[in-house]
Amino acid sequence: MLRRFIPWLVLLAAGVAQAAEQVPAFMKPEVLEAAAAIQLTEAQTPQFRTAVGSFVDERMKAINKLMRRNNQTGLQRKIKSRTNSLLKQMDKDMAVFLTEEQMPAYENYRDKLKANLWGM
Repeated sequence: MLRRFIPWLVLLAAGVAQAAEQVPAFMKPEVLEAAAAIQLTEAQTPQFRTAVGSFVDERMKAINKLMRRNNQTGLQRKIKSRTNSLLKQMDKDMAVFLTEEQMPAYENYRDKLKANLWGM
């Protein structure tokens, strides 16, 4: 009887390990390293968190809204389009408080975040 349960236990353990590995895109190590490379001041840190948090919240709201619609045609294209428009809005928000020297590092951060979003 124990032999019947061993394969199920192995599958369960693999599923738990996979679930533990799934991290939101904005918390992936390469994205966090890129964020640290921006070298934010103490005054800029809360503004940065607010801008990124707003992007993540608005993106999730947009995806949920698209998923609730009856027309699922071109869903991936619509999500990508909405994500790109939200990234542009985040660029505008960041331009208010980041210096010119910080912008290239921020653009690197944004590109790494965007590359990791599709796993979210």
